Amino acid sequence: MRRVLVILIIGVLGFLLLSCGGGGASGPDSSPVMFGLVNSTNWRSANPRAVLTETSLKVYGTSANGQTIILNINSGEVGEFVVSEFNGNYAEFIPNMSAGATRYSTSNSENGQGLIRISSIDEESRTVSGSFSFKAYRASDNTFKTVTDGNFSNVPYQFYSVTDTSSFQSIFVFRESDYNWTTETITAERNDTAILIIGECSRTEAWQSVTLWMSPTISAGVHYITPSGPVYAKFQQGFYEYPAVNGSITIISNSTTEKKIKGTFFFNYLDNDSQTQSITDGQFEVLYEDLTEDIQ
Repeated sequence: MRRVLVILIIGVLGFLLLSCGGGGASGPDSSPVMFGLVNSTNWRSANPRAVLTETSLKVYGTSANGQTIILNINSGEVGEFVVSEFNGNYAEFIPNMSAGATRYSTSNSENGQGLIRISSIDEESRTVSGSFSFKAYRASDNTFKTVTDGNFSNVPYQFYSVTDTSSFQSIFVFRESDYNWTTETITAERNDTAILIIGECSRTEAWQSVTLWMSPTISAGVHYITPSGPVYAKFQQGFYEYPAVNGSITIISNSTTEKKIKGTFFFNYLDNDSQTQSITDGQFEVLYEDLTEDIQ
């Protein structure tokens, strides 16, 4: 009887351990997240993204109330990187989604400073993790925001090669409403005032498109999307058009001789209920029709 009781107790303990996750736990949460304190107020993005090349890394996220943080370093490797006005590395905070919102940037003042630590770049899962803190200034009035205790983990990244220019694929893709869209029709042209790229999804899947406008002589690097330009973006869904209120386009290459342009993009917009929505994971590599030969 005593032996039976011991066996019963062991069995119950084993059941409790399994019920509590012992031996069958799935491990730590691998969901992407990015968070920190902005002037001691909590900021959090549940859907951060990153773009990685051989020579740069950009991590960005937007909170539920439309506040965006962008981190950019001139390296594609693990390490610690100082951000300042002088070294090309920068961190930014965009306070809200209004058309007149002005970004706070470490590049706007000699007092702007910070540290971005890249703790891991996982090539197998294509995710990046790290931490950050910075003090960013607004150019219009020299006020500043202090961001502390910043952290990002398991952030999915897209990789693009800036050294291999031999390959080409005609693509225009983006992520909207947690779905990756590959456009069916791509229209691209270069005229006297702009390079215009339109990616339209199949009408059988969804009646929607993304339009990008940029300078006809745009160069490699990061370029801001703003309501006042010179870089614009628009998301159209059915009969509704949603202009971008902030975001960026990263031009990887723009060859006027080959009439080929390649880059990535993301932007935020306000929907019909004035709620913050985002277009992320944007990528394009297109041949454009050159309608002018006179641009210098």
